[in-house]
Amino acid sequence: MKIGILTMHKVLNYGSALQAYALQHYISKLGYDAELIDYIFPNGARKERMSLIRRIFSPLRKIMSGRLIKEQKFRQFYKDYFVCSKNRYESPEKLAKAELDYDIFMTGSDQVWNPQHIKDDRSFFFPFVPENSKKISYASSFSVAHIPEAEKAIYRDLLGSYNAISVREKSGVQIVEELTGKEAEMVCDPTLLIDKAEWSDMVKNMPKPYPEPYILAYILRYSYDPYPEINNIIDTVQNRLGHHLIILDGSFNDIRRKNATVIKNAGPLEFINLVKNASFIITTSFHGTAFALNFGIPFYSVIKDRSGFDTRMTDLLDKIGCSDRAIMYNEKIFSINLSNSFGTHDFVRLSQDLLRQKILK
Repeated sequence: MKIGILTMHKVLNYGSALQAYALQHYISKLGYDAELIDYIFPNGARKERMSLIRRIFSPLRKIMSGRLIKEQKFRQFYKDYFVCSKNRYESPEKLAKAELDYDIFMTGSDQVWNPQHIKDDRSFFFPFVPENSKKISYASSFSVAHIPEAEKAIYRDLLGSYNAISVREKSGVQIVEELTGKEAEMVCDPTLLIDKAEWSDMVKNMPKPYPEPYILAYILRYSYDPYPEINNIIDTVQNRLGHHLIILDGSFNDIRRKNATVIKNAGPLEFINLVKNASFIITTSFHGTAFALNFGIPFYSVIKDRSGFDTRMTDLLDKIGCSDRAIMYNEKIFSINLSNSFGTHDFVRLSQDLLRQKILK
């Protein structure tokens, strides 16, 4: 049986690359012929909307920031670890015209159904495949608590064409059931389907990023900007533990920090190695949270608020009984939880069973 997986696999983001690999790899381990449909998102049409100034200065910015080296490492990871379709599709139109020959069309994880992210690109719903095709999803993410009123009818029709739906958030379960009446399951992220021993084996020949114990800070800004308030959390943890601080993809201001190192050119494998060897992790990233859980590293997931708008991290932590690991970016902390015992095993096992017995049957 051949399965074509459509997800955001070549976005310059650690979580995007690693979740794509994990899902394709795990399904292949189950005995299926699985490959990633090589659809490039953001697609060519969206890239063309970049301003002329951005195009002119982009190469210089890449060199100065280390982005060029980072991009090379990502491309090497794609080459070494992805099993992709023979053809590459750089626009929704080219994908829609493709002759895709799969027994199952699978929408993968990441923010593939986020209306704010995908805009008018509906490719991740497979609207172009024949009506009798089997369409399923695994851990697809809306990353919002509600679908905008103007798009509800579109989402209702697109979701209604699926044979089985699993999502990454509790709010996603509610969205699917509200719009379609279909039952949806909340499952773990694909990166958790692979245990830490297998992830560790991928970086077994890499040296430790730092010879002494260190704190890893992985702070993303695309959803919200937690600076400067998050500095209080980082400073408190570092002062209490007394460890060196490694800041992944940090800002220029971070370079001036004492007892700290800024890394801006890491690839997916370096990301795994950084998490694996950290003593403590502070992150605003969902996949930073998922990998900290998988490797059993004490951590804080830093969120914008508790309003429930973006519930990816809080839903995961609530599910495994670790809600105390989520703290707001402007929250003051007075004690640090150094426990590394997390109840992910039952959730992962249930997700694996669901994937085998219900989604792929």
